Amino acid sequence: MDQSLFLILLFSGLSVLPSSLPHQFHFVNMTETWTEAQSFCRQNYTDLATIDDDMADMKKLNNTVSASWSGSAWIGLYLSRFIQPAVGIINTSLGVWSDQSGSSYRNWDSNEPNWGDDVDFCAEVTFSGKWNDAGCNFSKNFICYDDELVLVSENKTWSEALWHCRDLDMELVSAHNQSIQHWVQQRAKMASSLFVWLGLRYTCTLDFWFWVNGEESCYHNWANGEGYNTSKEQCGNTGAIQRDGGQWVGKAENERFNFICSKSDDY
Repeated sequence: MDQSLFLILLFSGLSVLPSSLPHQFHFVNMTETWTEAQSFCRQNYTDLATIDDDMADMKKLNNTVSASWSGSAWIGLYLSRFIQPAVGIINTSLGVWSDQSGSSYRNWDSNEPNWGDDVDFCAEVTFSGKWNDAGCNFSKNFICYDDELVLVSENKTWSEALWHCRDLDMELVSAHNQSIQHWVQQRAKMASSLFVWLGLRYTCTLDFWFWVNGEESCYHNWANGEGYNTSKEQCGNTGAIQRDGGQWVGKAENERFNFICSKSDDY
C-alpha cells in the first residue's frame, strides 16, 4: 500500500464524530524541519496535521504497511521544555497544536514524551500510529491537513467576499446548525477584523434572513438587539459573526471585514 494512502486513511479515521469537520490529510514526501513543514502546510493546505479524536482499530492496516514504511513524520503538535512537568509527574496532555486547536487527543508511545536535550520538541508519528517527541530542527517527512473552512484575512465588502469565495469554487460559509457554528466561531477567533462575514443576507421584499447557499434552517445565534431580536430597519444588511463573542450581527454590506469561505456544499 502506498504510504501516503495509508496516512490519509489512518488520520481520516480520527475525525469521525458529527461535531468534527472533515479533514483531508496529505503525506508530504519531502523532508523539512518542523517549522519549515508548518510553513509549507500553511502555504499549500491549511496547517500541519491536527488529530481531533481517538483512533479506530487500525492494527491490521498498520501491520500491513509496517514492512514497507518504517519512517516518521511531523504532525502539528509543539512542546517546549518550559512546559516540561516536574520529575515524577506524568502529563500526557502536553503540547499546543499548530492551528491552535483545543483537541486534547494524544497518542504517545510508551515512555513518551521523553524530553531529550533540545529546548523545543515537536511530535512525530511513526508507522505504528504512535507518537514520539523529537527535536524540532530535525528534517522529516510531514503530514498536512486541508480544512473545509478557510478564513480569508483580507478586509472586503460583503459582495466582494461572496465573489472572492465563488471565484475559488467555494461559498461564503453558512453556519446553519450548532456544530458548524462552533467551527465557524473557532475560525473567526483568528480574524484580524472585529467581525467576519457570513453567507447571510436580509431580503427587504420578503422580510427575512437567508443563507446564500440556499440552506434552510431554523437555527440562529443572533446577538441581543440583532437579527430577529430587533425591530430596527435591516434593509441592505448582511450577516457577520463577532470575532470575540461568536454571535451574529447585521452589518451594512459596504463595510469591510475578513470572511470565511467553505469548500463544502453542505455549509
